[in-house]
Amino acid sequence: MNEDWSAPARAANDALRAQIDAMLDSFTADKSALLDAQARATEAVSAWSADNLVRVTGTIAGVSEVHIEPDAFKRSTPDSLGRSITEAITAMTIEVRQIQEQAMAPITDLAGQFPDLPDLVPGAVSVKDLIAQLTSPPATEDPEPPRRLVEDSDDDEGDYFRNRSYLR
Repeated sequence: MNEDWSAPARAANDALRAQIDAMLDSFTADKSALLDAQARATEAVSAWSADNLVRVTGTIAGVSEVHIEPDAFKRSTPDSLGRSITEAITAMTIEVRQIQEQAMAPITDLAGQFPDLPDLVPGAVSVKDLIAQLTSPPATEDPEPPRRLVEDSDDDEGDYFRNRSYLR
């Protein structure tokens, strides 16, 4: 009689072991995908301004380098150089965002397969909402122009830059 009971228990145990093994394999694959996404999201990206005077390098964490071509001061005005810097930063930000979205896509897809916390615990914070907030682009606002901290003075150095004497 003892043998009759052990065969179904052994079969149930084997089925449970196979299910756990499948879950562990899935966890390992998901962990690998997460590590790959993390590595891709932290890759440095470089972008140039349209006039090729400014190159900006950075990651999702922000700008890490701004390179201005040596002849930029000869080929542009301070205003146009400022626009070139802004343009390069914007291009880098767009490229970083695209890389982040591509890197996060498998994780976002994976998260959609699992129940959300409010489904299990009423009133809990939604993990899906948090992920959506993290992956959605931030609202863009036009920043205020910087205020001058010091008024223009009549010193020689100020005249040198105001009159663009360095460009001659």
